[in-house]
Amino acid sequence: MASVRPLVLELIRHTSCGLPEDVLDELARARDREEPGSRAYSTFERMIQNVEAAREASAPICQDTGTLIFYVDYGPDFSPHEIERDIVGAVRAATKKAYLRPNAVDAITGENSGDNVGVGSPYIHFHPRRAKGLRIRLMMKGGGCENVGAQYSLPDESIGAGRDLDGVRRCIIDAVQKAQGYGCAPGTVGVGVGGDRVTSYMESKEQLFRPLHDRNPNPTIAALEEELTESLQGLGIGPMGFGGKTTILGVKIGARHRVPASFFVSVSYMCWAYRKGELEIKGDKVYLSGRRMVPATPKRAPSRVAAKAATRTAKTVKAAKTTAKAAAKSAAKTAKTAKTAAKAAAKSAAKSVKTAKTAAKAAAKSATKTAKTAKTAAKAAVKSATKTAKTKASSKVAKTKTAAKVAKKSAAKTTVNTKLKAPKIPSRQASRRKSPLKVL
Repeated sequence: MASVRPLVLELIRHTSCGLPEDVLDELARARDREEPGSRAYSTFERMIQNVEAAREASAPICQDTGTLIFYVDYGPDFSPHEIERDIVGAVRAATKKAYLRPNAVDAITGENSGDNVGVGSPYIHFHPRRAKGLRIRLMMKGGGCENVGAQYSLPDESIGAGRDLDGVRRCIIDAVQKAQGYGCAPGTVGVGVGGDRVTSYMESKEQLFRPLHDRNPNPTIAALEEELTESLQGLGIGPMGFGGKTTILGVKIGARHRVPASFFVSVSYMCWAYRKGELEIKGDKVYLSGRRMVPATPKRAPSRVAAKAATRTAKTVKAAKTTAKAAAKSAAKTAKTAKTAAKAAAKSAAKSVKTAKTAAKAAAKSATKTAKTAKTAAKAAVKSATKTAKTKASSKVAKTKTAAKVAKKSAAKTTVNTKLKAPKIPSRQASRRKSPLKVL
C-alpha cells in the first residue's frame, strides 16, 4: 500500500487555510442580505476577505486550528495501522509547517505536546467497508464553538421540552440563543437525537460533514431543519453577535435508536470558520474535496541492493553538499578579502587625489602670486621709464629753450650790427618828385 502521508498533509493544509465552497457561498448570501455599510455587512465582508488572503498565503484562516477530527472509511486494500501512522505523521508535519497551531494540551499537567499529538489527539474514527479505496474526512473544530455545544436529557422542564419533535426544537433554539456571539456566529448547528450520551454527540458532529445545501432523506426531519433554519434568524444575533439578519447558516439533524429510559438531544455548534475537507482515493485517482488532485502512484518496498545504492547516493550527495559548503565559505572569504583590498586601494587613491589636489592648489596660488609680482614690477618699470622720458624731454626742452635764447640773442646782435652797416634807404617822399615827363 502506498503511503498517504503527503496526501493527508495536503488535506490538512487545504482545510486549515480556507473554507468549502458551500460555506463561502452562504457567507456571501448572508452579506448581501445586510445593508451595505452596516456593521453586519462589513463583518461578513471581512470574513470573506480573510479566507481569500489565507488561501493565497497558505495560512490558517483562524488562529485556533481546533480539534482535529478524522473519519476514515477504508477498503480491504488499505491497512488501518498504516493509515493511522500516516495521519499522525502528517499532523506533526503540518504543525511544523504552521498549518496547525500546537493545540494538544495534557489535561492533568497542562503541558503542550507541541506537535498536536497526544492521548486521543488527533481523534481518528475508523470504519471498514467492503469496497476498495479510501475516504478520509477532516473537521477542524475550534474551542470557542465547542464550548457552546450542549446536551439535553428529555423531558427538560426548564425549557418545557418533552420527548417529541417539539422538545427537540426547543432544545435547538435554547442552545443557539445561549451561544449568542461566543461561538463566533453565524454558526451551523449539528444535532444528534437519540443514542446514548457518547453516540448522541458523535451523531451531532457527523451531521456537520453534510453539505449546507443538501436535504435530509427523512422528510419529517427535513421539514424541521428548514423550519429552524428560517426561524432562528429571528433571534437577530448576527455575525459575531453584532446583530443582523443572519444568525445561523444551517441546521443538520440526525437520529439514532435509543433505550426507552433515555432521550438525549446533543447540539454541536460550528462557528463561521466552518473548516471541513475530504480526501478520496479511487484506484489511481485522488480527489480533494471533490476535485481531481494527483495520481496515487503505488510505491513498492525497495530491495536490499536498491537500499544500499540509495544509501551510497545519499552519502555522495552529503559529501557533495559538504564540499559545496566549504567552497562557498572559501569563496565568501576570498570575496571579503578582495572587498577589503578594494576598499584600501580606493582609500589610498582618494588620499593621492586629495594630495595632488592640494599641490595643484598651492602651485596655482604661487603662480598667481608670481604673476601679480611681475605685473607690479612691470607697472613700476613703465612708471620709471615714463618718468625718465619726461625728465629727458624736459631737459631737452630746457636746452632747446636755452639754445633758442642764445640764438635769438645772437640773432638780435647780428641784426643790430647789420642795421648799422646797411646803406640808407631813401624815404617814400623822395619818389614823389616831379617827373620830367609831361602828363597828357
